[in-house]
Amino acid sequence: MEGDSEKERAAVNLSRYALACHASGKPIKREDIRGPVMAGLNSRSFRPVFDLANAFLEEDFALKMVSLPQHEKKAARSDSANANASKTANRWVLQSVLPDEARERLDMVLAKDEKSILGFAAMVLSLIFVNNMSISHEQLVLYVRKLGPPACVFPAGEARDMSVAGVATDVHLESAAHAAIAYLARHSYLDKIALSSANGRQGFGETQATQQTADAEGESGVEYTWGPQAKVKFEMMDMARFIAAVSGQECTPDFIKAVGRACGQNISATGAAE
Repeated sequence: MEGDSEKERAAVNLSRYALACHASGKPIKREDIRGPVMAGLNSRSFRPVFDLANAFLEEDFALKMVSLPQHEKKAARSDSANANASKTANRWVLQSVLPDEARERLDMVLAKDEKSILGFAAMVLSLIFVNNMSISHEQLVLYVRKLGPPACVFPAGEARDMSVAGVATDVHLESAAHAAIAYLARHSYLDKIALSSANGRQGFGETQATQQTADAEGESGVEYTWGPQAKVKFEMMDMARFIAAVSGQECTPDFIKAVGRACGQNISATGAAE
């Protein structure tokens, strides 16, 4: 029979595992929790241990584990396809429980790479946000080329190879854009969705290099939308404020309505889509 001490020990292990996942930018996975974290406990102990670990995290670190939304379907989307989501959470990430005012007063400092990645991800996600929450591969490559992805999204050797004699070539810019998009998809900021030929959309203004690279990599029939990590880290109202700040405008109710129309959502003052 399982005692409170065993569950408390498992909860401490889970909170440590959650912090380690957070530090490495990886999601907390159910199968990993059931393995070494809850060794010796039965499956019915999962929820009590999980809730106790969340209580520890919230009390000591002002963090809690929140479930990552399901990935979008990897085929052409429809209302029925989007309605089919698993009811059982299998992945979580840590999220701060501090109110915005408290976080602003703390003036929390991010590591340089983390700040660069979040800033780059926010820019890419904002472009998708105002494009009715989806964008073709060709369009996204063009945007990422113009933005210039931060070097920290590439492996060290690959980052050094992105320029020749200090001058970026068209081929290197193209390669950098594809690598940056792959990074965001790998870390669940982006979801890739395959389009059928019937409802695939033609990207505008793509260069010959972009189209050739997309065809060669089998990406010409896909589009991107927000991934699970993006949905957790960026609330809609926060994204509206970010877009206002980047564009040099005030985040007025009229501006929020306009942004909501662009993303196909009615954004409420609480940050949720109505």
